[in-house]
Amino acid sequence: MVGAIIVKRSHWLGFRWEKHGLGGAAGQDELDDLLLLGVQDSRQGTAEQSLIQRTRSIGSTTVAEAISPGGPLVSLWSVRGAPHAHQLTHLNFVRDALRPQVTDDGGAEFVGAVDDVAAALSAVVTGPTSKSDASTWVTEHVSSAVVEWCERCKADHVPEALFRPAGRQAQIVLGPEERRVTMLHPTPDHPQKTIDHPRLKVLNAYFRVNGPTTRTQFRDWMASGTDATADLWNEVGNDLVRVQVDDRRYDLPASLVDEVAKSPEPHGVVLVPPNDPYLRQVDRTLLVPNSKRRHKVWRPLSGPGALLVDGEVAGTWRYRRGDRTVAITPFERLAPAQRDHAEESARLVAEAVNDEVPNVTWD
Repeated sequence: MVGAIIVKRSHWLGFRWEKHGLGGAAGQDELDDLLLLGVQDSRQGTAEQSLIQRTRSIGSTTVAEAISPGGPLVSLWSVRGAPHAHQLTHLNFVRDALRPQVTDDGGAEFVGAVDDVAAALSAVVTGPTSKSDASTWVTEHVSSAVVEWCERCKADHVPEALFRPAGRQAQIVLGPEERRVTMLHPTPDHPQKTIDHPRLKVLNAYFRVNGPTTRTQFRDWMASGTDATADLWNEVGNDLVRVQVDDRRYDLPASLVDEVAKSPEPHGVVLVPPNDPYLRQVDRTLLVPNSKRRHKVWRPLSGPGALLVDGEVAGTWRYRRGDRTVAITPFERLAPAQRDHAEESARLVAEAVNDEVPNVTWD
């Protein structure tokens, strides 16, 4: 691999550990970048569980109360159509950065369909509205060309792969579920900011948070088209250099090379939930070289959280809310102090969703 700048894996881990603000050490710059990219959410409150391992509050609001239709954080269908927490003040940025382009997969036809469905959603979601009711109304008020038969629902409706990007385009936000029903809320009041080159800003934030990456890795995370990603890479091409971590090659802005190469090795013990940015925005093979361990961490359905020790994925965990238990399964024996830190992190998992202090079991 002639010509690549060599970066030690331990320094790469240390850079990501710091920039992901793990262990409650996130400064405002780290939080801003993380929330610009979005923190993936779920019915189990995984966004709150991710955030509380980095900070105890968002401004003057506790993490457990921070994500709501009125802010300071909002949950919306963001990257890959998955729910993510973003700052309310980033709402226009997220819409513009993730707006479908004709060079994305689907082309101009998909762009037009998103606009049509977004207009219909804006018309119907004028207050808290169930997703089912909104879908029914939208299906009746858009072109039949964008409606498909759904075998699961046994009904015709706008498919999820179109409905969610349209919801983001319409700036529809997600509210607390009511009887396990997804509730949609209209666009909250927020600063009306327009940012030039928003996709480029996403890419730059991605580099600042994750360090070395590849075009394919970024494209898969963002779910953008191959041509659109290539165009974006070409915009920053002169600023990128090739680096090698272990036996793998990546791109990195030249301005970050020294910081990555000189980052101190990471220290700390943290439990992060499934789809935490530390697990999601990464080359999985580089983060977890052992294939058997990778299989245990990234499962297709109902994946566990990850136990992180000094930057490494050192085990898995699950939160059984019914019996208030966090079950931790380390890959190797931990030192007593590391177990203590893991149990403190487990208490934060429960605190993030306003649950009582959990029991911690070790498998």
